[in-house]
Amino acid sequence: MTASQETFKRDRRDRFFLRLMLWSFLPLIAFYFIADTAGLIPAEVSVRIRNERKYRRECFASGNDIDPDLVLGIPIGDTRFRLNYGNGHAIVTRPIHGVEEWVIPSSFFYNDCHFTVTALDPFALLNANFAKSVSLPPTLVYLNGAPELANDTLQTLIFRRSDGSEDRFTYPRPPEAIPIQ
Repeated sequence: MTASQETFKRDRRDRFFLRLMLWSFLPLIAFYFIADTAGLIPAEVSVRIRNERKYRRECFASGNDIDPDLVLGIPIGDTRFRLNYGNGHAIVTRPIHGVEEWVIPSSFFYNDCHFTVTALDPFALLNANFAKSVSLPPTLVYLNGAPELANDTLQTLIFRRSDGSEDRFTYPRPPEAIPIQ
C-alpha cells in the first residue's frame, strides 16, 4: 500500500469514529432532557430549574405587599378588587358601573399571580347601584356586614357552595336570614 492509500484509510477510519462518537451522544442528550423534564436531574445541573429561577416573576414588589389602589380597587372582569400580594387574597370592593347580574369569581389571575376571593368590603353591596342579582363565591370567609348594607336595587343574593349547590335570598329580607360565616 502506498502512503496516500494509508492516509486515505486513516482519514476514513477517523471520520467513522468521529461520526460514531457524535451519534452516540444523541441518546445521552435525549435521555438528559427527558430526565430533566421528569424532574430526575439534580437542581445543580438542571437546565429547566435554572431557567425557572432566572425567569421567575415575584408576585409582589419588594416592600409593598398590598395594592396601591385602595379606594376603588383594580377592575378585573365586572368586579373591582383590593389585592393582597403577600398572601394572594382579594377583597371585593364594588362592581363595574352598570352591572345588573353580578357574579363574583372565586379566584383569578392578575399579573401572573393567583388570587383567591376571601372577603367582601363592608360597602361592596351598597356600592352596587345597578345590581339586581349578586352571586357570591364559595371561597368567601368574611362578609364584613356587607349583606346588611345592601343597596335598594338588590333583589336576589346567591351564596354559591363548593359542592355546586346554592342558597338564594330575596330582598327585602330580615337580617337574621343571612348566614354568618
